[in-house]
Amino acid sequence: MTLLHRPGLLSKLVILVICQTLSIQAVVITLPTIGKDLSIPDSRQQWIVSAYSLTFGCFLLLWGRVADLYGKRTIFVLGSAWVALTTVINPFIPNEIGFDVFRGLQGLGAAANVPTAIGILGTTFPPGKAKNYAFSTYAAGAPMGSIFGNLLGGLIASYAHWTWVFWALAILAVVVTVAGYLVIPPPIVVQGNQEGKVKATVDWIGALLITAGLMVLLFALTEGNVVGWSTPWVPVLIVVSLILIAAFVLWQRRLEHQAVRTPLMKVSIFHNRRFSAAMVIMGLFFACFNGYLIFVTYYFQDFQGHSPIQTTLRFIPTGVVGLLTAAITGKLIAIVPTRPSNGWSPR
Repeated sequence: MTLLHRPGLLSKLVILVICQTLSIQAVVITLPTIGKDLSIPDSRQQWIVSAYSLTFGCFLLLWGRVADLYGKRTIFVLGSAWVALTTVINPFIPNEIGFDVFRGLQGLGAAANVPTAIGILGTTFPPGKAKNYAFSTYAAGAPMGSIFGNLLGGLIASYAHWTWVFWALAILAVVVTVAGYLVIPPPIVVQGNQEGKVKATVDWIGALLITAGLMVLLFALTEGNVVGWSTPWVPVLIVVSLILIAAFVLWQRRLEHQAVRTPLMKVSIFHNRRFSAAMVIMGLFFACFNGYLIFVTYYFQDFQGHSPIQTTLRFIPTGVVGLLTAAITGKLIAIVPTRPSNGWSPR
């Protein structure tokens, strides 16, 4: 890809991450309204957001490997098109279970976009300031999506019907799909197996283990908040999920050492302490932040009696600070050197 086309590609990927944050933040603002319209009790309205996050998080590894085999551009476009289709249908679902299922299907498509977008950025921009700028700009899409998501959700909830939130998101998803098809270059065809003697296949056993493990864990954590943590099956599901995740780690380690098939995840990467620390920090952050969004929304609207547009105004500073932080971080990465700690260095 030429230097002339790189800004266009980056802008399309930024729009993608904006849409992903929009799909959560705009829906969070309208949760109380959607709940009333569909007669969903307050205790279960969180599933409207959790269903999306559940499938999104569970299928990231699988989609990343599928994109490696069948092309990042193809999976990116198909994922975006799937998001557009399911988002259009979602408002027409009149019951709670069906509505949550289609929210989960949206997350399934969005999960195909993240690893492909990051992979496209990594292969398009050379190491150095250009790549630092590209990734910091991509990261800025999340707080931008938070700002626009709040505005979109608040304005629609105040002056239109909540279904327009989904139709607006569907229109954006169509734009991303078309732009991805036109702007993202097709993959370069390379003759021969680039993985040597390792079979270029999807590790379906690993995919089943990690997907089932994460889905059971997230279901138990989400539903435990509804039915109560003393309900017997909740801790049982948590234990089962941890066993499945442990089995996945052992299976990936075996594949990595045997070097016969490519694992979904090289567990040896966690020997890097800086990488492991970063993953723990990000996991804790999103675990807290996503819950914060839901509970603060109810606090503003149900307990303080604010309208959706007033709730929107109270969320905007979060997005603005996030946008400024992403911009500053992009500058700092190019200035502050990274050093290996405790004798460990990236491989």
